[in-house]
Amino acid sequence: MRFTLISLIFCLGIIVVPSHARADMRLCNETSYVLQAAASVRQGVVSKTEGWIEILPGACAIALADMPDDAQAYVYAKSDEAHAGEGLVFDGGEGFCVAAENRKFSIEGRRDCRRRGLIEADFAVVAGNSGRRLVEFTEKSNYGRRRARLAGLQRLLSDLQYDVGPIDGFGGERTREAEAAYKLRYGIKGNPKGEALLGKLIQTVQTEAGERGLTLCNRTAHLIWAATAQLKNDSFQSRGWRRVPVDECTQVINESLSDRYYFYYAEAVGDDGRLVREAGRAKSWSGARALCTKPTRFAIDGEENCLARGFDRHDFIRIDTGAARRWTINLE
Repeated sequence: MRFTLISLIFCLGIIVVPSHARADMRLCNETSYVLQAAASVRQGVVSKTEGWIEILPGACAIALADMPDDAQAYVYAKSDEAHAGEGLVFDGGEGFCVAAENRKFSIEGRRDCRRRGLIEADFAVVAGNSGRRLVEFTEKSNYGRRRARLAGLQRLLSDLQYDVGPIDGFGGERTREAEAAYKLRYGIKGNPKGEALLGKLIQTVQTEAGERGLTLCNRTAHLIWAATAQLKNDSFQSRGWRRVPVDECTQVINESLSDRYYFYYAEAVGDDGRLVREAGRAKSWSGARALCTKPTRFAIDGEENCLARGFDRHDFIRIDTGAARRWTINLE
């Protein structure tokens, strides 16, 4: 599920301060997902981006500590890729470079992302240029911070295939039974609660995620960028880009393969960030299904009118997975 700038709640406390003052930006997660967030600050043509900052449901984190008060700030966030299903994306219209993997990074500048082994993401502008900045990430259920923590517990248990009933942030007998079953199965000691329990759950979910979904393995001498697509509710959804390093594998779909058909497109790039060409042709893995893409990280609903909607278009390969829960493809 994709949230744009309008879906972010920006709370700006205006404080009268000297022009040379400095301030922090606080990011608060009021969703049921573990979020990975990044923030960028720009003064003139100089910019710096920091991430990934893991924010548990119902928790807050500081980004861009001691940021110049007169600088423009930007933010981008996505649900942790270990969550099963579609997940959330909070984005906007300003491109900055981020690390393709969930690791800590600090990046100077916003140009030539691919050449530097990075990916470009579309950040949202944080309103206001002075005072204390507070960004609250929400979803349609509008849990608030307290309910978000319990909703996060429910979602993580659901990711592990426990029956918690509706993810509503209230809980009940099924949620309590699922929590007890999880602690017993995984030998959780000390009866952790709150953030401590959420932290253990996301570690378990991240480990279990490797046992499902679609994985691409790079058997070439070049870096590969990949996009995937699947049919959901009679409409295609395409997502990208995922980085597949040389001699490594990347999970590009992180949920059990409940459908028979999935789609992917991939392309090899050189050290300069440009497409690798062999025998005069771009080295890519493409098929017969034209679907929408864009140069930056994306999640696009629908296959119609890609160019008219301001997107690119690539030809995806269809995979027939049969009844498999997990599928691996070697890109050679």
